[in-house]
Amino acid sequence: MKNSLVFSCVILLLFLMGVAAGSVVYSAIFLASLINRSLVNEWLPYVLLFIVIVVMAVTAYFTVRFVRQCRFQEMPALGEEQILPITAIIPALNEERTIVGCVESLMAAKYPKQKLEVIIAHEMPPKCTDATPALARQLAEKYANVHVIPNQDGHRGSKAGAINNSLSSAKGTIIAIYDADHIVARDALLRASAQFAANPGLACLGGKVMVRDVNYNWFTAIIGNECTVINNFSRYISELFTGQHMVYGSNLFIRKDVLEKIGGFDESSLTEDCDLGMKLIQGNYSMKMDYSIKSYEEPAITLRDWWHQRVRWTWGSISVLKKHMKADTSGGINNKGARTFLLYSLGTTGILFSIVLMGFVGFMLYMNVLTPLILLIVAAPLAVLFAAESIVDFCEGRGSVIDMAISIFIRPFIIYAYSLVGVYALVMDALSREREWYPSQRI
Repeated sequence: MKNSLVFSCVILLLFLMGVAAGSVVYSAIFLASLINRSLVNEWLPYVLLFIVIVVMAVTAYFTVRFVRQCRFQEMPALGEEQILPITAIIPALNEERTIVGCVESLMAAKYPKQKLEVIIAHEMPPKCTDATPALARQLAEKYANVHVIPNQDGHRGSKAGAINNSLSSAKGTIIAIYDADHIVARDALLRASAQFAANPGLACLGGKVMVRDVNYNWFTAIIGNECTVINNFSRYISELFTGQHMVYGSNLFIRKDVLEKIGGFDESSLTEDCDLGMKLIQGNYSMKMDYSIKSYEEPAITLRDWWHQRVRWTWGSISVLKKHMKADTSGGINNKGARTFLLYSLGTTGILFSIVLMGFVGFMLYMNVLTPLILLIVAAPLAVLFAAESIVDFCEGRGSVIDMAISIFIRPFIIYAYSLVGVYALVMDALSREREWYPSQRI
């Protein structure tokens, strides 16, 4: 009850700040002189239209560049000696619905089986309450290169712990991390190996994560490619302007010696992948994205699942930013780290200003200062991004015209829901609430 009350008060306060800002601007423009009123009424619609066109053009330019990188490139030709040993670690908690499909997709990969090892790092009862351990053992009996390592001792209870607990047993030069709900593209491992073989100094490689089963129910149909667009495009922009990017905790490849050198994953972090990315940036390790390396994950299938997942991501990001922004004895963060922090934190701190913006725009619309065209300034660039991803899906035989229409007219406004998610996460962090992990339902 207290959390909800504080959350509501913060939302109201931010909205009222926007209204106050709108009233100041309104007074400055319309109460100063009649000339200002006529100028605004006559020219403002054209100015807003011009801004929309410019914003859409800039977004379209970067979107086209991004989509080109996402297209399947020609399969790299590798000699047997160039194919590096890979250990794929799959942390699993109550994943009886998905674990078999994930492992089977790895077994079907175009990769020499003698150079591929799969470790299922599952939780043990009582934390695990379904048949995941039994299914893991069955898969290990079926495939000689599949091994089961229960997450126990001091590592129990987290994805980071499950991975760290498996590292000493991993034989691969490259560690691949996959969540249990992922289906891995057949050429993903070979493409990843080619990147490491061509770049001996490459420490970490990220692939593109896409959403499957988007038509499972009405909620997944509406959300659709929202996670794909925001996750992949944000990493693309970050890498484009800083040379570094935040890592995503699945379809992720990292050299084993690098992972050990930086101390593995932080088991206390709510978003261990975000923390790993910051450690790599701080250590000035070489990182790269290859959007032709694809895997497909399940979406959140209910509003509750979506809310708790996004709150956890945002709350964890806030914690990681606070942790790594603190100056250490060596003098604090490096230049690349600072620039990446800036870009990344815009997604975290920017959510506050979006609530303020709602109040400002709402007041100006109420006073007939602005036209509804102003709403396109926010929606238009997101519509371009979502539509582009829907076109990519359509070209791969997974999309539809209806999905494309939803991408253009509905999904862009999910940004307002993200504002609420972000503010709630900030409130929870400010109140020092205990961070909880809510398991997502599986299809």
